[in-house]
Amino acid sequence: MKNMKIPISTLFVFIITLTILQADVTSWRNGGFGLYPNATPPIEWAKEENVLWKINTPIRGNACPLLIGDRLIFTAEPTELICADAKTGKILWQNSNSYEDVLEMSSKERKEIKDIILANENLADELKPLEKQVYQLNRRLKNDNSNDQLRSQLNKAKNQVTRLKKEAGEIPKKFLKPKTHNTNGYASMTSCSDGTFIYSCNGLGIVTKHDLEGNRIWGKVMERPDHNWGTAISPQLIEGKLIIRFSDYTALDPETGEELWRVKNPINFGPPASFQVENQWYLYTCRGELIRVSDGKKLPSQDWTIPLKKFAFFNTPFVNGNRVYVAHGAAGIQGDVYCMEIPGTAKEVNSKGLKEIWHTVASKERYYASPLAHEGLVYIMSMGDKFQALDAITGDIVYTQKIDGMKGRAFSGILLVYDKLFVGEENGMAVFIEPGSKYKEVARFNLGENRSTPIFDGDTAYLRTIEHLFAFRAAN
Repeated sequence: MKNMKIPISTLFVFIITLTILQADVTSWRNGGFGLYPNATPPIEWAKEENVLWKINTPIRGNACPLLIGDRLIFTAEPTELICADAKTGKILWQNSNSYEDVLEMSSKERKEIKDIILANENLADELKPLEKQVYQLNRRLKNDNSNDQLRSQLNKAKNQVTRLKKEAGEIPKKFLKPKTHNTNGYASMTSCSDGTFIYSCNGLGIVTKHDLEGNRIWGKVMERPDHNWGTAISPQLIEGKLIIRFSDYTALDPETGEELWRVKNPINFGPPASFQVENQWYLYTCRGELIRVSDGKKLPSQDWTIPLKKFAFFNTPFVNGNRVYVAHGAAGIQGDVYCMEIPGTAKEVNSKGLKEIWHTVASKERYYASPLAHEGLVYIMSMGDKFQALDAITGDIVYTQKIDGMKGRAFSGILLVYDKLFVGEENGMAVFIEPGSKYKEVARFNLGENRSTPIFDGDTAYLRTIEHLFAFRAAN
């Protein structure tokens, strides 16, 4: 990989992107693109000699790490923000950002709430079987209402639950965690940074600002996520604004956390793409929403609706020059890839939105992985194991490849790492693929369950799995 030339087309996306590609990794997918044209890591990560270091992460987190100088920033369930030394993996600091940490209250009130929450967490294992027993006995009594023995058992179980909860104390409603899907959890949003401060969100609806020493500058409790699966939309710094989403796209002042604007929108799980035309910045979502960053105004846009599955928008569109590539679908119902054109002037964008260039029906599955365009081809990866290449000009499908061994959901997206494509899935299988009109796999490995996207810095790769944080570098 080290001696091959970098294609010119890879280097031309947007001028603003180049600064991101040459610097630290300060946001999800390295600015949303997944491009690492200067990275030269090994492609055999399972070889022991290529593991620079490895640390245990007993509490999982799905978000990707950030790299700021010699510091790796990552998350853990449910609200932990953690900093490790990028050279050694040594943990430098760890900060909790839950309701009881962020909300304003006296030190006495904070301690009381934390004690109640801890007591309830300690009782969880004891309460779970009792609450299950109450549920089952209630169901049986509905069909056998005259059974006094069942009623007695139910009352006894209820009394035990009541007693245990009373001993622990009742958690006030505003401190109760919202629902989330177990796969998603609360730590699926990758932080972002301006190189000096770290901006983070978690699934409780909390957004925070920290310095590089772990000191919390401000914390803000927003609304709770608008879906019972939780949320995974990572924060972004665009045009001097911190863009977040729990139920609405919202812009905050990074300096103070003050809300600047808010845009109501349907459920979405993928961060929007961003692009600039003349002196104006825009957001473009997987749903086809177009939002002007300066004031949050919704502009004319394509409104794609997936029949019966209106929540099934999971990834980030890929911006390449004046083209935007979008992939989404629902299992057995729909699978669509679109190419949209960005007009040449801000006036046209504001009045007309984006223009559809082509639409292709692809594999009818969900698309968790974000697409990637490179040297005239658009690459997409379906929920399971179908990897497809499309002609970027026409939208014609060039090939469809079922990747053997991949059985889990492909959350990591598609990355360009120097001159290779990377794609992985949640069971731990990952592959490097040669770009081009024919599928050619050049390496594969399995490092254990993970839902995070790796990041790269020169000859080093970093990956957060469910159980570990790795650094990989080729042995000398």
